Amino acid sequence: MDRLKALLLLLQLLVPLIAGLKSTTPVPKPRGEYTHGTWLDKAEKYYLFWRFDQKSITFESHVRARGYVAIGLSPKGGMEGSDIAIGWVDSKGESVFQDRYSVAQEMPRLDESQDWHLLFAEEKDGVTVLQYTRKLDTGDCHRDNVITEDTMRVIWAYSDVDPVSPNKIAYHRGLRGVKSIVMLSSAEAQPRPFPDDAIFWNFLNPNVTILPQRKFYWCQHFRVPVTNKKYHVIQYSAVLTPRNEPYVHHMGLYACPKVLSRYSLEGHDCSEDRTREGNECLHVMTVWTIGSGPTVFPEHVGIPMGTDDDPLYVMMETHYDNYDLRSDLVDQSGIQMVLTPTLRKYDGGLLRTGELGMTILVPPHAAMFPVIGVCHADCTSEVLRSHPEGVRVFSAVPHAHLMARTMTTRHIRDGVELENIMRDDHYDFNLQEVRMLKEERVVLPGDDIIVECGYNSLDRTNISVGGRASTEEMCQSYLFYYPRLNWSYCESSLNPVHMLTLFPEAMALSKEPGLAWMQPFREANWTDTMREQLTAVSRTGERIIRCGTTVEESPYKVQWQPRLFPLVTKPLQSKTKHCSIQP
Repeated sequence: MDRLKALLLLLQLLVPLIAGLKSTTPVPKPRGEYTHGTWLDKAEKYYLFWRFDQKSITFESHVRARGYVAIGLSPKGGMEGSDIAIGWVDSKGESVFQDRYSVAQEMPRLDESQDWHLLFAEEKDGVTVLQYTRKLDTGDCHRDNVITEDTMRVIWAYSDVDPVSPNKIAYHRGLRGVKSIVMLSSAEAQPRPFPDDAIFWNFLNPNVTILPQRKFYWCQHFRVPVTNKKYHVIQYSAVLTPRNEPYVHHMGLYACPKVLSRYSLEGHDCSEDRTREGNECLHVMTVWTIGSGPTVFPEHVGIPMGTDDDPLYVMMETHYDNYDLRSDLVDQSGIQMVLTPTLRKYDGGLLRTGELGMTILVPPHAAMFPVIGVCHADCTSEVLRSHPEGVRVFSAVPHAHLMARTMTTRHIRDGVELENIMRDDHYDFNLQEVRMLKEERVVLPGDDIIVECGYNSLDRTNISVGGRASTEEMCQSYLFYYPRLNWSYCESSLNPVHMLTLFPEAMALSKEPGLAWMQPFREANWTDTMREQLTAVSRTGERIIRCGTTVEESPYKVQWQPRLFPLVTKPLQSKTKHCSIQP
């Protein structure tokens, strides 16, 4: 009987894994070779392949449609300002392909400079296949959007009816959508084969009933398997319950501090309150977003598990988007950890940089308000004192919430700003994934790392504060690095004294317990002048430094010490856009 129970338990774990690695609909077979690909729609009717080099990008669309197929690059996810390509195969078997642009919610206008170029077109068995290419930067600054390493809003549409003529394209009648993609991703599109000694740890939700609401969060703790040896994590990937793929929006796996030796393994709905048990589990291990692939670590780096420094418990947070409000959805999705006992050359570590969140305060009605966190030179000097060669950063995970529009991880050495470690001028909360760097970045003793987030609060009527809820804000950049040191945090919080000077009544309340000092900020009638004053404080105010590890007692003297904002004597020069095509 015990053997039968064990077998049933094993099958319960394996079935979601085996089935979850397959999509509901088979991925179409492309004509060419591509490095990336994804379904653009939840119904899995529009699949997009692509590959790129330093100058151009080539796409291949496979769409279950008999009419036109369109794709566009949008600055905000809507029609306005979009750069659009549209094509179809007519009833005579002739192909039509056009470069268009949109200035409003209307039929896109024909571009005088045709910069999208058709390579192949076919309509067969109800499927339209288009292969096409364009330069990353066409030089048409007024009609085309440059394809960068930023998050791109890819809009799409199709129809089952051919246009009446090339100049009269019918409305798509709701067969359209938008998907955020990092098109110029350096992540490996095709995972490497697993080593023969690979083992798999699956952290799966235990038959969670997805509530019929658009935003439903489930938090689940897990005990990490007990081992008698050290392993290296070489890959993280999603395990998706069959037919639930469109509803699992994103998942995050967090390490829990070892000072708390035991957590309840009962999961809970954390849609509204994520401050109960598990709030201490803040250290990101990996994130996954719908449509993204696995996180594959470089061949010379592995993330250690099984040592005294590694977590005993982890928490997985799953965000479900029950977009059609179904009440019959039960989910066992989760995250798979692939490990090997054959250790790689380097132990990898994860460093949290940015703003602690304790004093994040975004005023309402701001088009772009900065929140800035500092990994201070005094912290890198102390931690790396015995490592003059520094550490090497190989990937980053930017993390902010709904108001964030831009995220930049800046790198300062001796007052000179180096190339950004990571920059995204079109950040989207709905696309959270590990971003592999094109080249490893060396962080030396005395370097500053500045994480800067830009927030749009035009639709807010009151201040927004820091916190884990998606309606609150965060500004963090998690950096994977090697070799791993006794170093997990290098971040800061704005010294509240500088904020209190804006409101004398807040200074008086600062002696009260809790966040009573924020009350004058909440009650204020914010003016442009007040927003400018708070912006200046946010950009240059003194910081309180956090420099330490995942345990409470940091070994570093700079921990919780005040420091001036780093002096940047030579900022990074912004790249000038050259327009070779004039309107």
